[in-house]
Amino acid sequence: MLLEVQDITVGYFHDIEILQQVSLQVHPSQIVAVIGPNGAGKSTLLKTICGFLTPKQGRILYNGEDITGLDPSAMIRHRIAYVPQERSIFPELTVDENLLLGAWSIRHSGKQAVRAAMEEVYLRFPYLAEQRHTRAGLLSGGGHRMLEIARSLVPKPQLLVLDEPTVGLAPLVVKEIYAKLYQLKEEAITILLVDQNVREAVAL
Repeated sequence: MLLEVQDITVGYFHDIEILQQVSLQVHPSQIVAVIGPNGAGKSTLLKTICGFLTPKQGRILYNGEDITGLDPSAMIRHRIAYVPQERSIFPELTVDENLLLGAWSIRHSGKQAVRAAMEEVYLRFPYLAEQRHTRAGLLSGGGHRMLEIARSLVPKPQLLVLDEPTVGLAPLVVKEIYAKLYQLKEEAITILLVDQNVREAVAL
């Protein structure tokens, strides 16, 4: 078992619980889609798994280790990558500089290893390779999302957590994003996914 959420209860305020005794399991190389209406707590679940919220009750196990309450930087060291629903690029930096920021957790490996990891991501995302010296803020909405996903892949995570990766994007861009996710599936990368595009998510 890669990830196991055991009966977690989570809230944003002391007396308001968003999730009550929620459990799920994610096996290695599996893709799990969490679906439900707006306000059901899907994003809250992902934020809790990735360390942005601490559950009032329950546990989160990762590779058998209890990671409940660890902060987001610790989750990155555990090779959990999180792409939030809110845009998270640095618009004044170039595409290349944004990807370099994604490599901070593997910086101890040396400059050559970091650059090799970035070039591997560029092979997955040829559009970003073409735009590597472009300021990220000049990319389209779809380009922003690809950059966020690409940046999360630089340190080679075991688990990729995606919150609404296609929200607000045009249908053609949605297809392009899902084509990239299918490539990741073929590479046996484990994904935990929340998306309003239920047909695409379930098909994946």
